[in-house]
Amino acid sequence: MLRVAAKALLFSSALALALPLASVPVSSPVQAQVSPAGNPDLMMLELQIMQDEIVMGNRDAYRLLQPSLIVIGRRFLRLDHSVWKDRRNAYAAVAFMLSGGSGSVFQALAQQEVHFNVDANLFAGALAYSQGNRTAAKNLLLKVNAKDLPTAIAGQVALAQAILLSRDEPVESIEYFDLARLLMPGTLVEESALRREAPIVAAAGDHEKYERLSRRYLFQYQKSVFASQFRDQLARTISTQDYLSGEKDWEQVMQLLSDFDVESRKIVLVKLARAAVVAGNTEFAMLAGDAFLELPDKALDQLNAISLYRGAARAAGEDWRGGLDEILGVKEKYIAPEDRVLLRAAITKANMIRNWPSPSSKPASEYIAYVPASGLQELLLEPQTFVKFEASLADADSALEESEF
Repeated sequence: MLRVAAKALLFSSALALALPLASVPVSSPVQAQVSPAGNPDLMMLELQIMQDEIVMGNRDAYRLLQPSLIVIGRRFLRLDHSVWKDRRNAYAAVAFMLSGGSGSVFQALAQQEVHFNVDANLFAGALAYSQGNRTAAKNLLLKVNAKDLPTAIAGQVALAQAILLSRDEPVESIEYFDLARLLMPGTLVEESALRREAPIVAAAGDHEKYERLSRRYLFQYQKSVFASQFRDQLARTISTQDYLSGEKDWEQVMQLLSDFDVESRKIVLVKLARAAVVAGNTEFAMLAGDAFLELPDKALDQLNAISLYRGAARAAGEDWRGGLDEILGVKEKYIAPEDRVLLRAAITKANMIRNWPSPSSKPASEYIAYVPASGLQELLLEPQTFVKFEASLADADSALEESEF
């Protein structure tokens, strides 16, 4: 009970940290309301509490995160320079930069010859990371062993290292993502590591690990502000032909989804049905639609979306009439704007299948050897004129003989 109360108090303090920014005109600088002996370590603890709220789905905390970083950075500039001699505070400076805070704060302090009691590679690497200098950040931060750092910052460093490796060396980044998750479970660090690592693991072909990571994410972070983004990615991955394609594989999908809560299952099935239609995997789109319809308490927007995706999949095959009927039952006001384009395309597709195609024929003149109009009468009296026609007819006869009718 005391722990919950303490957390609530810290979060309230973190919210208060950002609120002054909203009440001050844009043109006016935010004045920090802390003494020169303020505690950077405590400020970052308050920020981490706010980050925890984000992974629990608190959108107010998400909206206040960036303003809070701005306020904290300005407060750091007002602190007595001696506070950075304390290693805990120096680590707080690194955590600030790795959390999205501006490195210009510490660049300004460095120009004032302020000394930060922390490993030089770690500090300079975090500064480069905060300024978007990936090359310098990668060269510096990869010299640091995150396992040798305090728990409060180790996971953030491992996550930054993984992110820096993920673009050019994705397979190598997996180890660092795993380390970040291990060092800071249940935090925004683990949530971010899972969200970034999962598609890399899937692309590497390790489907078993990908499913483990997905289960972990949707079990622990189903309410996260970023959960929708993860579900989109999950649906796109498991709907592609090169990931899953057969009936047995669909059973694996259902086994994976069975570990999710009902609400997550419904959301993923809707997203999976859409991703499957877009990918041309009509079988999966219909299976996802059927599985969704078996679940309870379906919202109108979800029902209409499933009718669209399932109907579009049916309309592309032999059951085009049933698919067309299902599509025509969709109410546009309940579907997303981008799905209205899909709705019209599906109706057009179904009607194309319903109507027997009538290909246009080329004019007969296109199949006749060219004879110039000038001097035509003279050419008709010359036997050699017809040699080219006879050769063309012989080729046509030969082609007909080889055809299967």
